[in-house]
Amino acid sequence: MTSYIDMASIVQSLDNNFNVRRTERFMIQILEANIKPILVLNKADLEFDHDHVAAAIKHLEQNMPVLMTSIHQPQTITQLRRYIAMGETVVIVGSSGVGKSSLVNALCEKSTLRTSKISQSTGKGGHTSTQRQMVEMGYSGILIDTPGVREFGLTTGRTETLLNALDLNDYARLCRFKDCTHHNEPGCAVTRAVNEGTLDQKVYQSYLKLEREINHFTASEHERRKLQKSQSKLVKEVKKRKGIHNASGH
Repeated sequence: MTSYIDMASIVQSLDNNFNVRRTERFMIQILEANIKPILVLNKADLEFDHDHVAAAIKHLEQNMPVLMTSIHQPQTITQLRRYIAMGETVVIVGSSGVGKSSLVNALCEKSTLRTSKISQSTGKGGHTSTQRQMVEMGYSGILIDTPGVREFGLTTGRTETLLNALDLNDYARLCRFKDCTHHNEPGCAVTRAVNEGTLDQKVYQSYLKLEREINHFTASEHERRKLQKSQSKLVKEVKKRKGIHNASGH
């Protein structure tokens, strides 16, 4: 994550590129870095299922505001612009083809970044950003456009962040055991909510998948630190032996 960032704008497009699971990943990483997230659902001029989108992102709205934008609807760009305070630095993240560069140009009211034409076969824009690009907004803050990301692994080591991000804390507090893993323990309020239909099965499955990634990352970090400690100890021993050898040589 870029240093000295005040806010991160997660851009998703309201077409076949829309992926709430990817949004969860971005948001969790952003929250872990103590950066304010905002979800921007771009290309709002396209036809899409409003009810489906609203239901899919409902569990994310407690952690970030959600805006719908389109470069063809100036009022939506104005609304987004109001979220960027004077002097703030905002990083724009999202997948390829969601319209990040076009959005930056609309926010700056000038063609600052290169954009690609919409494909006639897929109806999507191409991948144009290949490196981070910083753009200063004349009246407000600074925007950083980033290359499109399709998939990435979580690098957080805290399941608390995960529970909070997916809006599972209220259920988790009701579990019989404080150390409940929310898998198959008796008295687990999370699994009960899934079985009763009050918690979306897809959100719960996402929790389990992301939790496995967190556990894998934590284990990998532990092994890395263990290896570094072992290597450091070996280097010290080698230096010590060299010192003894040099002393005896004189």
